[in-house]
Formats: sequence, C-alpha cells, structure tokens
Amino acid sequence: MLDNFIFSLSVALPIFLIMLAGFILKKNRVIKSEFVDAANFIIFYIALPVKLYNSVAGSSVAEGFDLEFIIFTSTATILSVVLIYLSSRFIIKDSTKVGAFVHGTFRGNFVYVGFSLLENVTGSLGVKASLIVAFIVPLYNVLAVLILILSNPDNRDKDQIKSALKSIITNPFIIAVILGIISSLLEFKLPLVIQNTVSYFDLLATPLALLTIGATFEIEKLFVDIVPSLYSTFFKLIVLPAAAVSAALYFGFTNNEVFIIYILFGVPSAVASYIITANMNGDQSLAASIVMMTTLFSVFSITLFIFIFKTLSIE
Repeated sequence: MLDNFIFSLSVALPIFLIMLAGFILKKNRVIKSEFVDAANFIIFYIALPVKLYNSVAGSSVAEGFDLEFIIFTSTATILSVVLIYLSSRFIIKDSTKVGAFVHGTFRGNFVYVGFSLLENVTGSLGVKASLIVAFIVPLYNVLAVLILILSNPDNRDKDQIKSALKSIITNPFIIAVILGIISSLLEFKLPLVIQNTVSYFDLLATPLALLTIGATFEIEKLFVDIVPSLYSTFFKLIVLPAAAVSAALYFGFTNNEVFIIYILFGVPSAVASYIITANMNGDQSLAASIVMMTTLFSVFSITLFIFIFKTLSIE
C-alpha cells in the first residue's frame, strides 16, 4: 500500500511542482506577462501540435482507431454536460452563472495536464489519446457555445456560432491530428533532419505548458464565488471521473483505455473555459474561480485515483 501511494504521488506531484515553479517565478517577476503570452503562442501553435502530429504519425492509425472508444468518450462527454446542467438548476441561484458553471465543470485540461499525466504513467501519449483530441476538442467547443448561448439571452446570435465553427476548423491541434493520420496511412516519414528538429518542440511542449499554467494562477480568484466553485470542483474531480471510469469498466475497456478515460474526465478545468466564457459574456469571475480551484485540488484527487488504479492493477 505504501509503495502504491509513493508511486501515485510521484506521478501527480511533479506536474504540480512545475506549475508551482511557474507561479513562484511569475510572482518574483522572473517570468513576465510578455513571456507567458509568447509561451502560450509557442505551445498552442507549434509545440503541442508537433507532439500530436508525432504521436499520430508514428503510430498505426489503421490498427489504433477504435470507433467504440471514440463513441463512448463522446457520448460520456455529452451526458456529463446534461448531468451538470440539471444539477446546476439546484445549485446555482443566479441563472447568469449557469453557463460558466457548466462550461468550467465539464471542460477538462486534457491536452496540457492530461498529456503530462499520461506520459508520466505510460511513457508516451499513444494513438488513442491523440485521436481523441480530434473528436473531443470540437465537441467541447460546440457544447460550450450551446450552453453559453442557452444560458444567456445576450449571446443568441449567429456570430457566436460562426466563431465557434471557425475555431474548430482552424484549431492547430485538430489540424495536427489530421495531418498525422494522413502521414500514418501513407506511411510518410519526415526527413531525419526535420524529425530531429521537431523532436525538440515535442520535448518542450509539456514542461512549458505546465510552467505557463502556473504563471497564470491567481490565488485571489479562488475566493470569488467560492460555493459554486466548490460544487464544480467536486463534480469535476470526483463525480464525473468516478462515473466515467465505472461505465468504462462495465463496458469492458482495457486498463489503458480506462486510464485515458479517467484523465479525460478527471483533470482540472481548462483555461480555455475561462477565455471562451469571458468572450461570450458569461460570468468571468466564476469561470476563473473554477479553473483555479480545480487546478489546486486536482493534485489530491489525481493522487487518490492513481493510488486506487495502482491498488486495483488498473493502469
């Protein structure tokens, strides 16, 4: 039991120590806002797309593509939104906060934190985790727009929908996965010089992403709308992953698939949930509070779940 706990802590804690380093460096003005903006650009448009491309292109997509797995994760995501929305009617008294609550609770930081966690446990992303991005990221965006439009009458215009569709089509993660699929199917290999060059961006993606998350952390936002944020944190870190993992075990998915499903539903809320909520006139304060609180408490929840998986030999 002690060995399992130490293993679990060794998987989860380094992720948050890198975030903590980013937070401390920003507080001490070693990292400045200009650096964070530039780093986010490099991560979003170069480093993580390269990582996704390498993961998919270097795998056998024809063998790794699993329609049942994709249908399960997509359906579970939609059902989680329905569950959160219905629960919000009893938790949130102010209807203008519903959109931020639902969006922050269902949208996890699968690419930034999830990839780090997956690599710490399995050593690589694997084709399934990479392919999920091509389906779940567009689904996240569509569901976010629908929730934020339905919960706020001021958002009900066609421009919001057009903007969401454009963001899906131009998303560099999705483009990278599609290019990776084509390369895998055609068995196309990049020249060795280019492979060695892009591998540096691949290695850069994870630590830089975690560092910037920490640098954007603002403690004061934890205490804004603390009650709905605590409910959201409980749903995001405990209820949703427990339900998703239970369903995955019931349907007989492999241990590796169950772990990916846990990561998809159990990682903290994505910073994108705050950005999109703010851009669509949702409750920015609640959105920020949810991101901060789920990130802070996820070090405990992730350690707990990994400990359970290790004890039950699900990893």
